Amino acid sequence: MAVKQAIGACFKVRDLGEAKMYLGMEIRRPSQEEITLPQQHYIEQLLERHSMTSAKPRSTPLPPGTKVLPAGESDIVLEDPTPYRKLVGELNYLATSTRSDISQALSFLARFMATPMKGHLNLALGVLRYLSGTGELGLRFGGEDKNRAEGFSDSDWAGDPMTRRSTSGYVFLLNGAAISWSSQLQRTVAAASVEAEYQATASAVREALWLRKLACDLDLEEGAIEIYLDSQGALSLGKNAIISARSKHIDIHHHIVRERVVRGEVKLSYCSTEHMVADILTKALGEIKFVWCRGALGLS
Repeated sequence: MAVKQAIGACFKVRDLGEAKMYLGMEIRRPSQEEITLPQQHYIEQLLERHSMTSAKPRSTPLPPGTKVLPAGESDIVLEDPTPYRKLVGELNYLATSTRSDISQALSFLARFMATPMKGHLNLALGVLRYLSGTGELGLRFGGEDKNRAEGFSDSDWAGDPMTRRSTSGYVFLLNGAAISWSSQLQRTVAAASVEAEYQATASAVREALWLRKLACDLDLEEGAIEIYLDSQGALSLGKNAIISARSKHIDIHHHIVRERVVRGEVKLSYCSTEHMVADILTKALGEIKFVWCRGALGLS
Protein backbone atom coordinates (compact mmCIF):
# COMPACT_ATOMS: atom_id res chain seq x y z
CA MET A 1 0.00 0.00 0.00
CA ALA A 2 2.83 2.41 0.84
CA VAL A 3 4.39 1.78 -2.57
CA LYS A 4 1.08 2.52 -4.33
CA GLN A 5 0.70 5.76 -2.40
CA ALA A 6 4.24 6.82 -3.24
CA ILE A 7 3.68 6.18 -6.96
CA GLY A 8 0.27 7.89 -6.81
CA ALA A 9 1.89 11.01 -5.40
CA CYS A 10 3.99 11.32 -8.56
CA PHE A 11 1.70 9.93 -11.26
CA LYS A 12 -1.97 9.59 -11.97
CA VAL A 13 -2.79 5.94 -11.22
CA ARG A 14 -5.84 3.73 -10.88
CA ASP A 15 -5.83 0.94 -8.29
CA LEU A 16 -7.18 -2.26 -9.85
CA GLY A 17 -6.56 -4.37 -6.76
CA GLU A 18 -4.23 -7.32 -6.44
CA ALA A 19 -2.59 -8.53 -9.64
CA LYS A 20 -4.07 -11.75 -11.03
CA MET A 21 -2.28 -12.04 -14.37
CA TYR A 22 0.98 -10.66 -15.74
CA LEU A 23 2.33 -11.40 -19.23
CA GLY A 24 0.62 -14.78 -19.37
CA MET A 25 1.65 -15.72 -15.82
CA GLU A 26 -1.12 -16.30 -13.31
CA ILE A 27 -0.50 -14.96 -9.79
CA ARG A 28 -2.04 -17.03 -7.02
CA ARG A 29 -1.68 -16.65 -3.25
CA PRO A 30 -2.43 -19.92 -1.40
CA SER A 31 -1.58 -18.16 1.88
CA GLN A 32 -0.10 -14.93 3.20
CA GLU A 33 3.39 -16.46 3.10
CA GLU A 34 3.21 -18.13 -0.30
CA ILE A 35 2.81 -17.11 -3.93
CA THR A 36 2.47 -19.40 -6.96
CA LEU A 37 3.12 -18.52 -10.62
CA PRO A 38 1.49 -21.06 -12.97
CA GLN A 39 0.75 -20.59 -16.67
CA GLN A 40 -2.14 -22.99 -16.99
CA HIS A 41 -4.28 -20.73 -19.17
CA TYR A 42 -1.40 -20.18 -21.61
CA ILE A 43 -0.80 -23.94 -21.83
CA GLU A 44 -4.49 -24.60 -22.48
CA GLN A 45 -4.39 -22.09 -25.33
CA LEU A 46 -1.34 -23.83 -26.79
CA LEU A 47 -3.00 -27.24 -26.64
CA GLU A 48 -6.14 -25.91 -28.30
CA ARG A 49 -4.14 -24.09 -30.99
CA HIS A 50 -2.32 -27.31 -31.92
CA SER A 51 -5.40 -29.58 -31.59
CA MET A 52 -3.96 -31.52 -28.66
CA THR A 53 -6.52 -30.87 -25.92
CA SER A 54 -7.27 -34.60 -25.71
CA ALA A 55 -3.66 -35.78 -26.17
CA LYS A 56 -2.41 -38.56 -23.93
CA PRO A 57 -0.04 -37.02 -21.33
CA ARG A 58 3.52 -38.21 -20.93
CA SER A 59 5.72 -38.18 -17.82
CA THR A 60 8.77 -36.32 -19.19
CA PRO A 61 9.25 -33.66 -21.90
CA LEU A 62 11.71 -35.83 -23.88
CA PRO A 63 12.27 -39.60 -23.82
CA PRO A 64 15.20 -40.44 -21.50
CA GLY A 65 18.55 -40.28 -23.25
CA THR A 66 17.20 -38.48 -26.34
CA LYS A 67 19.98 -37.68 -28.82
CA VAL A 68 19.23 -36.83 -32.44
CA LEU A 69 21.97 -37.78 -34.90
CA PRO A 70 22.67 -35.90 -38.16
CA ALA A 71 19.99 -36.27 -40.80
CA GLY A 72 20.14 -39.42 -42.91
CA GLU A 73 18.60 -40.30 -46.22
CA SER A 74 15.51 -41.75 -44.57
CA ASP A 75 14.72 -38.59 -42.57
CA ILE A 76 11.91 -36.43 -43.84
CA VAL A 77 12.67 -32.70 -44.00
CA LEU A 78 9.63 -30.55 -43.23
CA GLU A 79 8.47 -28.78 -46.40
CA ASP A 80 7.35 -25.80 -44.33
CA PRO A 81 9.46 -25.30 -41.17
CA THR A 82 7.27 -22.41 -39.96
CA PRO A 83 4.93 -24.50 -37.74
CA TYR A 84 7.94 -26.09 -36.02
CA ARG A 85 9.63 -22.75 -35.45
CA LYS A 86 6.39 -21.24 -34.16
CA LEU A 87 5.79 -24.11 -31.73
CA VAL A 88 9.36 -23.98 -30.38
CA GLY A 89 9.01 -20.22 -29.90
CA GLU A 90 5.74 -20.63 -28.02
CA LEU A 91 7.20 -23.32 -25.79
CA ASN A 92 10.36 -21.31 -25.22
CA TYR A 93 8.32 -18.53 -23.62
CA LEU A 94 7.15 -21.06 -21.06
CA ALA A 95 10.67 -22.39 -20.55
CA THR A 96 12.06 -18.93 -19.81
CA SER A 97 9.14 -17.68 -17.71
CA THR A 98 8.07 -20.30 -15.17
CA ARG A 99 8.58 -23.81 -16.56
CA SER A 100 12.26 -24.51 -15.97
CA ASP A 101 11.46 -28.23 -16.23
CA ILE A 102 11.23 -27.96 -20.05
CA SER A 103 14.30 -25.72 -20.50
CA GLN A 104 16.60 -28.57 -21.49
CA ALA A 105 14.07 -29.87 -24.01
CA LEU A 106 13.72 -26.43 -25.62
CA SER A 107 17.48 -25.89 -25.67
CA PHE A 108 17.71 -29.20 -27.53
CA LEU A 109 14.87 -28.53 -29.99
CA ALA A 110 16.09 -25.02 -30.81
CA ARG A 111 19.25 -26.49 -32.37
CA PHE A 112 17.24 -27.68 -35.38
CA MET A 113 15.43 -24.47 -36.32
CA ALA A 114 17.25 -24.12 -39.67
CA THR A 115 16.26 -27.50 -41.15
CA PRO A 116 13.83 -29.33 -38.88
CA MET A 117 12.89 -32.93 -39.59
CA LYS A 118 9.61 -34.69 -38.97
CA GLY A 119 11.21 -36.40 -35.98
CA HIS A 120 12.03 -33.02 -34.43
CA LEU A 121 8.42 -31.93 -34.80
CA ASN A 122 7.24 -35.12 -33.10
CA LEU A 123 9.58 -34.42 -30.18
CA ALA A 124 8.23 -30.86 -29.88
CA LEU A 125 4.66 -32.19 -29.86
CA GLY A 126 5.80 -34.62 -27.16
CA VAL A 127 6.67 -31.62 -24.97
CA LEU A 128 3.09 -30.43 -25.47
CA ARG A 129 1.87 -33.85 -24.35
CA TYR A 130 3.95 -33.50 -21.20
CA LEU A 131 2.46 -30.05 -20.54
CA SER A 132 -1.08 -31.37 -21.04
CA GLY A 133 -0.66 -33.46 -17.90
CA THR A 134 1.24 -30.87 -15.86
CA GLY A 135 -0.44 -27.61 -16.83
CA GLU A 136 -1.29 -26.74 -13.23
CA LEU A 137 2.36 -26.70 -12.11
CA GLY A 138 3.89 -23.36 -11.21
CA LEU A 139 6.76 -21.85 -9.27
CA ARG A 140 5.83 -21.77 -5.60
CA PHE A 141 7.71 -19.25 -3.48
CA GLY A 142 7.56 -19.20 0.28
CA GLY A 143 8.18 -22.86 1.00
CA GLU A 144 11.50 -22.03 2.63
CA ASP A 145 12.52 -18.96 4.61
CA LYS A 146 15.79 -18.23 2.84
CA ASN A 147 16.74 -14.68 1.90
CA ARG A 148 19.96 -15.66 0.15
CA ALA A 149 20.10 -17.39 -3.22
CA GLU A 150 21.90 -20.68 -3.66
CA GLY A 151 22.94 -22.19 -6.97
CA PHE A 152 23.50 -25.56 -8.61
CA SER A 153 25.78 -26.04 -11.62
CA ASP A 154 26.09 -29.14 -13.79
CA SER A 155 27.13 -30.33 -17.22
CA ASP A 156 26.99 -33.40 -19.38
CA TRP A 157 30.09 -34.21 -21.40
CA ALA A 158 30.12 -34.28 -25.21
CA GLY A 159 26.36 -34.77 -25.15
CA ASP A 160 25.78 -33.38 -28.64
CA PRO A 161 26.64 -36.22 -31.06
CA MET A 162 27.08 -33.83 -34.00
CA THR A 163 29.50 -31.32 -32.48
CA ARG A 164 30.65 -33.20 -29.33
CA ARG A 165 30.01 -30.05 -27.34
CA SER A 166 28.65 -30.28 -23.81
CA THR A 167 25.56 -28.68 -22.27
CA SER A 168 25.87 -26.30 -19.32
CA GLY A 169 23.03 -26.06 -16.84
CA TYR A 170 22.62 -23.92 -13.75
CA VAL A 171 19.76 -22.88 -11.49
CA PHE A 172 19.51 -20.48 -8.55
CA LEU A 173 16.88 -20.94 -5.86
CA LEU A 174 15.42 -18.39 -3.46
CA ASN A 175 12.64 -18.95 -0.92
CA GLY A 176 11.91 -22.44 -2.18
CA ALA A 177 11.77 -21.93 -5.96
CA ALA A 178 13.92 -21.15 -8.98
CA ILE A 179 14.58 -17.51 -9.81
CA SER A 180 17.15 -17.97 -12.59
CA TRP A 181 18.11 -20.94 -14.76
CA SER A 182 19.85 -21.78 -18.00
CA SER A 183 20.41 -24.77 -20.28
CA GLN A 184 22.83 -23.97 -23.08
CA LEU A 185 25.23 -25.73 -25.42
CA GLN A 186 28.81 -24.76 -24.63
CA ARG A 187 30.67 -22.73 -27.25
CA THR A 188 33.79 -24.89 -27.26
CA VAL A 189 34.46 -28.62 -27.12
CA ALA A 190 35.60 -29.78 -23.68
CA ALA A 191 38.52 -32.21 -23.73
CA ALA A 192 37.48 -33.79 -20.43
CA SER A 193 34.44 -33.98 -18.17
CA VAL A 194 36.17 -31.74 -15.59
CA GLU A 195 36.61 -29.03 -18.21
CA ALA A 196 32.94 -29.28 -19.18
CA GLU A 197 31.91 -28.93 -15.51
CA TYR A 198 34.32 -26.01 -15.05
CA GLN A 199 32.87 -24.17 -18.05
CA ALA A 200 29.37 -24.67 -16.63
CA THR A 201 30.54 -23.34 -13.26
CA ALA A 202 31.98 -20.24 -14.95
CA SER A 203 28.54 -19.50 -16.45
CA ALA A 204 26.92 -19.98 -13.05
CA VAL A 205 29.43 -17.65 -11.39
CA ARG A 206 28.65 -14.86 -13.88
CA GLU A 207 24.96 -15.21 -13.09
CA ALA A 208 25.70 -15.26 -9.34
CA LEU A 209 27.60 -11.97 -9.62
CA TRP A 210 24.58 -10.34 -11.26
CA LEU A 211 22.25 -11.75 -8.61
CA ARG A 212 24.48 -10.32 -5.85
CA LYS A 213 24.09 -6.83 -7.33
CA LEU A 214 20.32 -7.31 -7.60
CA ALA A 215 20.15 -8.55 -4.00
CA CYS A 216 21.59 -5.25 -2.79
CA ASP A 217 18.77 -3.32 -4.45
CA LEU A 218 16.16 -5.66 -2.93
CA ASP A 219 17.64 -5.52 0.61
CA LEU A 220 18.28 -9.26 0.65
CA GLU A 221 21.09 -10.93 2.54
CA GLU A 222 24.49 -10.08 1.16
CA GLY A 223 27.55 -12.28 1.18
CA ALA A 224 28.95 -15.08 -0.93
CA ILE A 225 26.44 -17.02 -3.02
CA GLU A 226 26.96 -20.75 -2.58
CA ILE A 227 27.13 -22.82 -5.77
CA TYR A 228 26.95 -26.61 -5.55
CA LEU A 229 28.87 -28.88 -7.94
CA ASP A 230 28.95 -32.66 -8.29
CA SER A 231 32.47 -32.71 -9.77
CA GLN A 232 35.38 -32.90 -7.36
CA GLY A 233 37.77 -32.00 -10.18
CA ALA A 234 35.96 -28.79 -11.08
CA LEU A 235 35.67 -27.97 -7.38
CA SER A 236 39.44 -28.28 -6.98
CA LEU A 237 40.10 -26.13 -10.06
CA GLY A 238 37.79 -23.43 -8.72
CA LYS A 239 39.36 -23.33 -5.28
CA ASN A 240 43.04 -23.88 -6.04
CA ALA A 241 45.51 -22.60 -8.60
CA ILE A 242 46.19 -26.03 -10.05
CA ILE A 243 48.36 -26.07 -13.17
CA SER A 244 48.94 -29.42 -14.81
CA ALA A 245 49.10 -30.96 -18.25
CA ARG A 246 45.39 -31.77 -17.95
CA SER A 247 44.22 -28.28 -16.99
CA LYS A 248 46.63 -25.75 -18.53
CA HIS A 249 44.74 -25.75 -21.85
CA ILE A 250 41.49 -24.47 -20.25
CA ASP A 251 40.61 -21.07 -21.66
CA ILE A 252 41.64 -18.24 -19.36
CA HIS A 253 38.19 -16.62 -19.31
CA HIS A 254 36.81 -19.64 -17.45
CA HIS A 255 39.13 -18.85 -14.53
CA ILE A 256 36.69 -16.14 -13.40
CA VAL A 257 35.56 -18.92 -11.06
CA ARG A 258 38.83 -19.00 -9.14
CA GLU A 259 39.11 -15.21 -9.02
CA ARG A 260 35.63 -14.68 -7.56
CA VAL A 261 36.08 -17.47 -5.02
CA VAL A 262 39.23 -15.73 -3.75
CA ARG A 263 37.32 -12.45 -3.50
CA GLY A 264 34.65 -14.12 -1.39
CA GLU A 265 31.83 -13.30 -3.81
CA VAL A 266 30.92 -16.93 -4.46
CA LYS A 267 31.48 -20.13 -2.55
CA LEU A 268 31.84 -23.54 -4.17
CA SER A 269 30.56 -26.64 -2.39
CA TYR A 270 30.17 -30.29 -3.31
CA CYS A 271 26.92 -32.19 -3.57
CA SER A 272 26.38 -35.71 -4.84
CA THR A 273 25.01 -36.39 -8.30
CA GLU A 274 21.85 -37.81 -6.71
CA HIS A 275 21.11 -34.38 -5.21
CA MET A 276 22.19 -32.26 -8.19
CA VAL A 277 19.13 -30.15 -9.02
CA ALA A 278 20.68 -28.78 -12.25
CA ASP A 279 20.83 -32.30 -13.72
CA ILE A 280 17.39 -31.61 -15.22
CA LEU A 281 18.93 -28.82 -17.31
CA THR A 282 21.68 -30.86 -18.98
CA LYS A 283 20.09 -34.04 -20.31
CA ALA A 284 16.82 -35.93 -20.81
CA LEU A 285 16.28 -37.76 -17.51
CA GLY A 286 14.29 -40.79 -16.52
CA GLU A 287 10.95 -40.22 -14.79
CA ILE A 288 12.07 -40.77 -11.16
CA LYS A 289 15.05 -38.39 -11.25
CA PHE A 290 13.12 -35.90 -13.40
CA VAL A 291 10.21 -35.66 -10.95
CA TRP A 292 12.62 -35.19 -8.03
CA CYS A 293 14.49 -32.40 -9.81
CA ARG A 294 11.23 -30.75 -10.82
CA GLY A 295 10.10 -30.62 -7.21
CA ALA A 296 13.49 -29.26 -6.11
CA LEU A 297 13.04 -26.41 -8.62
CA GLY A 298 9.95 -25.33 -6.69
CA LEU A 299 7.40 -26.46 -9.28
CA SER A 300 4.33 -27.74 -7.49
